[in-house]
Amino acid sequence: MKLNWIELLILCLIFSAAECGFHSLQFLSSGLVKSTGRPVFEQLLLYDGVEISHCDSRTRQEQLKPTLETKHLPKTCAGARADILIFLSETTPFINRTVGVVQRRRGCIQSDDGSVSAFEAWAVNGMDFLTFDPESQKWTSQSPSSETVRHLWNKDKERNFAFRHFIRHLCPEMIQKITLRSVNKNTELRVFGKPTAYTNQALLRCHVTTTDKSAGSVHLVGDAAPQAIWTSVTGPVPSGDGCVILRLTARIYTQKPNTYGCTVQTGSHNRTVYWDGKTLDGTDLANKFNSNWKVLSLLIGLGFTIIASTILFYGIIVLRKCDKKIPVPKKLDSLMMRLIENSSSPELKIIALSFVFGSNIPEKYKESLEEWAKRMKEKDLNYYDPDYFAGNSNVSEI
Repeated sequence: MKLNWIELLILCLIFSAAECGFHSLQFLSSGLVKSTGRPVFEQLLLYDGVEISHCDSRTRQEQLKPTLETKHLPKTCAGARADILIFLSETTPFINRTVGVVQRRRGCIQSDDGSVSAFEAWAVNGMDFLTFDPESQKWTSQSPSSETVRHLWNKDKERNFAFRHFIRHLCPEMIQKITLRSVNKNTELRVFGKPTAYTNQALLRCHVTTTDKSAGSVHLVGDAAPQAIWTSVTGPVPSGDGCVILRLTARIYTQKPNTYGCTVQTGSHNRTVYWDGKTLDGTDLANKFNSNWKVLSLLIGLGFTIIASTILFYGIIVLRKCDKKIPVPKKLDSLMMRLIENSSSPELKIIALSFVFGSNIPEKYKESLEEWAKRMKEKDLNYYDPDYFAGNSNVSEI
């Protein structure tokens, strides 16, 4: 429970440390375990929520940020990197799951009257693992898998004393030596819309970026503000570069002449911006709705065309199959067979055979087919043979 109070205090101090008379210094270390090679180490140093230094396993040297005026800080992060490696070597055998990421957060909070609150906590794969009490120099388990490690670390009196000395004494001394560059208070407010599934509604976004840490709230304004379906506010949240971010999101009706805007309140002034009906990329929201509907209509039309074509195609195939499978009525079949047996006309017999059997005429009727073919050939000769016409010509010689 003590850690929860410290975390709440840290959040308060990040947003308004100078105004409250407190200053905080946090060392955020992490180790990413890879399948090959040593873990990748990285550390950020935050002063009142502002990033003032960065260090990694490649250089192991503190890279000071331009926001820092003074340079009275450790020049290397080798010690913090060594702590991460020791943690991995000592804890991995006692953890029932694979260790992917190790995180460490330690530091202190100092008030103007000199009182100090120190903290240190470790996490594995994003889950709380161990917390350290600098007064008792004892570790507390935050996970069932950390019990064995807790007993092991509580026995290491020398290391626990060193950890306590760092966060209780060295950390406050660093705070006394840190000075940030003066930053002009600047507030940027952007208001834009985002389309929704309903053409008469939209999501209104108000995004605030400010270096004025007194900015604590952003409000929806305009004659239609009371008609908003719902409104939510996120922040203030530190961005890590000395700025604070706030964001308001509201679901609104887009019918004209409704007007919407946002107001951000700071210690020195209020800034108000009204929505011009555009999205983040500068496109008019109404045009975006029309464009979306055109695309949707085109897709729907194309879909119906494809479905109709598919149904027609398969319908034709089914009809053709059904047509092939329609049997000759038995009554008609018997009449045709009698005609085949009793007919003396080869032509009529061949027509009946073709109607009943198609091209698969049985062998016993092949003789009739051949006879018919022979007669047809003779007819052709009678009509088209030149010798026949020459022998029967009645034309007289002149």
